[in-house]
Amino acid sequence: MVKYNVIIVGAGPAGSYLAYKLKTKGINVLLLEKQKFPRYKACAGGLSKKAYDILYSDNINVTKIVEKSVSKGLYVRDNKFTVTEPKKELIYMTYRSKLDNLLVEIAVDDKTVFFKDKVSIKKIDRKDNTIAYIEKRKSHEVKYDVLVGAWGTNIKFNKLIDLNPIWRYSVSSSWEGPPGPRYKKYFEDHVLSQIMKKYPAHVGYIFPKSELITAGLFTSKNPDPKILKDMWKDFVKFWKLDNKIKPKYAWIPIRDFKKPIANNNMLLVGDAAGLTDPFVGEGIYYAFINGMIASKHIQNYFKIKDYNLAEEYNRDVDSKLFDVIKWAKVYESMFHYMPNFSFWLGSETSFGNKIVTSLITGEIKYNEIKKVIKLANNRIF
Repeated sequence: MVKYNVIIVGAGPAGSYLAYKLKTKGINVLLLEKQKFPRYKACAGGLSKKAYDILYSDNINVTKIVEKSVSKGLYVRDNKFTVTEPKKELIYMTYRSKLDNLLVEIAVDDKTVFFKDKVSIKKIDRKDNTIAYIEKRKSHEVKYDVLVGAWGTNIKFNKLIDLNPIWRYSVSSSWEGPPGPRYKKYFEDHVLSQIMKKYPAHVGYIFPKSELITAGLFTSKNPDPKILKDMWKDFVKFWKLDNKIKPKYAWIPIRDFKKPIANNNMLLVGDAAGLTDPFVGEGIYYAFINGMIASKHIQNYFKIKDYNLAEEYNRDVDSKLFDVIKWAKVYESMFHYMPNFSFWLGSETSFGNKIVTSLITGEIKYNEIKKVIKLANNRIF
């Protein structure tokens, strides 16, 4: 039976980036994916500057998948339009399929990292450290030293290995099509965020690409299918988008930090671990940070005798991300409680917009409250 140092199930950003980091250390990896690559995935299709900078610092040629970079914000509150110009690149526009494919390309070399797509997992045997999967109607069984779950929101697999750290879900939609006549004047370099009085704590967005736009809704407030349907109808009407193109919806899991994301020689990363931003729904940045942490501890596992992989990994993720995500939940709660005021503060006041911009670019983190207060004071006084 073939054995791999690490088997990663799921070739999204968390799984592929981890495979890449392990490859650079010569660790043997099998990367399994149920979809045919490149795949379509419901996603806004943008890399925040802080996520982009991680790939760029790794000398990954991320520029080849960037459709355009955006440096202006368009905020719409009911019918009030506000344009912000922070004079710095905020978001790098791409398609999620291109990002996922790039990460697989830089990870896989068929010498250290092997990739198989269109496979279905048949069984995970934790006692024997084996995985049985089906590829092209043939069954295969392989062994592993370390198993990594990067299978997104597939809770069935989380339960299969007794790790289910999801607290709750946000929801996002994704629609791709022509920009429509009303948004065309902003198409070149504006990213849109919009709230409507009828739908508190729900945000509409538009991300412009080279020819098309990605539009959708995001909410972290207990998603109601009827509210989502009604707001989408009004959003499409407001921007005169093609209503024949239907959006696709995706669940965004949020971590319960009271529950572990590792057990013995099994780790969860990315969405499977619930490591996403509860305030804005971003998961890619956290997937990269998480991948770096997981890579470090997997390396230690193979280097250090009796290394407690699960304990060290859980502790490190919590120490680096718990406080950040906790404070993101505070911002999220404020938005839920006072959506109109919060949106006004973040978009129509100079100090509020500076704070939002700094969070997007990574200049400050949610938990760096002293920096946030100092930034606000400097803008006010």
